[in-house]
Amino acid sequence: MPRMTITLSENRQRALKEAAARRGTTITAIIEQSLELAGIRTRESAADIVARVRARSSVNEQEAMDLALRETNAVREANAASRESTATHAGRR
Repeated sequence: MPRMTITLSENRQRALKEAAARRGTTITAIIEQSLELAGIRTRESAADIVARVRARSSVNEQEAMDLALRETNAVREANAASRESTATHAGRR
């Protein structure tokens, strides 16, 4: 697995370590889960979505890919809107 260096504030790093310890998991697992929840998926994951859609419907390959891309973009947009809303509300405090 490739390695990556990221820069976090001390508070964020401490919170991440504490969350991993509380959950009995690794920081890597928390980051992977967070990326998944943010709609950031691997090509393999997108291909799996397409395969499941195709197995359950009568759409062709292009229609299935279009659907997977629309759904992925919708999740990303919803997550971005949620983050913007949270940031807006946090600024009012």
